[in-house]
Amino acid sequence: MNLLKKVSEVREQFERKELDKILLKKLYSRYTFVDDLDFFIMTALNQFPKLNCGLATVYLQYLLGGNIIKGKYKDNSHTFLVLNNLVIDITSDQYRGPKVYVGELNLPWSVK
Repeated sequence: MNLLKKVSEVREQFERKELDKILLKKLYSRYTFVDDLDFFIMTALNQFPKLNCGLATVYLQYLLGGNIIKGKYKDNSHTFLVLNNLVIDITSDQYRGPKVYVGELNLPWSVK
């Protein structure tokens, strides 16, 4: 399957909140500690794409592989996936970026 199509489908799953919440909790708890993970997941999904860069990225990594990057989008701290030298990001629209981006690591994306 085409990478852009697959990533776009993941974006749609987040928008529809059609994700395995147990899997999201498992993946995110490996990434970082959150005191009330059930509340965090519920709140994050209700605010998508805002404040979802880490959650979306750990899920993308689970599906595709790659490396989680804690970088920047413009002047904002932002987490995204890098796979085969491509940035994969489904939450940059929280900063007026594209809803789905699969492309080279160019500004406004940067590594801190």
